[in-house]
Amino acid sequence: MNNSNLLHWSFDYNYGAQNPQFAQELIETLRGYNPKVGARDIQTAQTITHIYNVLPNYWCGYNRGGNTETLSIGRVIIQRSKHDNLWHYSVKYENTTSGENLQMQFCCSDEDYRPLRDNWSVDARNSANDEYSQVACAGYLTSDSEVRLRINGAEIAAGTVDASVKLTCNWALFDVIPTLARTIQASGDGIDIAVLEDLEQLRRKSRLGFLESTQTPIPLEGYYLYGVGLLPSYWWLDAHGNIAIASTFFETLVLREKTGDSL
Repeated sequence: MNNSNLLHWSFDYNYGAQNPQFAQELIETLRGYNPKVGARDIQTAQTITHIYNVLPNYWCGYNRGGNTETLSIGRVIIQRSKHDNLWHYSVKYENTTSGENLQMQFCCSDEDYRPLRDNWSVDARNSANDEYSQVACAGYLTSDSEVRLRINGAEIAAGTVDASVKLTCNWALFDVIPTLARTIQASGDGIDIAVLEDLEQLRRKSRLGFLESTQTPIPLEGYYLYGVGLLPSYWWLDAHGNIAIASTFFETLVLREKTGDSL
């Protein structure tokens, strides 16, 4: 814990050279949304939308295009709705510094682990004169629990999932962790899960576990995701059942807005 800004070590990326400072932007963003507006029960809500600011963990080297008003380098919009016992997800990720834009579509069963179902797709575009301008990826899970991907027309096998482990996507963890929070805590050493990272990279041996609680900048419960070939990430649940902070190796997502239409 850094006593100068009271941020937990898992999302403490405050450096004196940053202006605005990481802690300042994270706290202002987190306190800026009203948790009672659009409050929803994830089991009965018709449409749920969470919008996150993307903050860089390591500020040095980022080209923010003359942006001096905010440290944010982009945003993530996570939308989901339930139809016929399936959750339909639409995720949009925009990074204004790298020029990367991702659009992901996938379905999950209406279960605690949100296991992937049917087909999924990823549309990746880059506007920063990189080596690629667009990549299209689609995938599906076979009857033998093999993950198959089609990338720009070529089909490949991404691996096979153990039948005893649920396969989900890292973007569904924004719902999995709130639903399984008490189960994870009661387990002591966490629960096993398989993760299809960004719907492309299969991480078969992963574990969700409870980290600890903190009261600053708001009351939060922390959870971790560790796995073979997977960089550690830390997920912080607020008192209203929302993932308020999700910190990966390079960036931290901070909740700025949420809406939900109750049935």
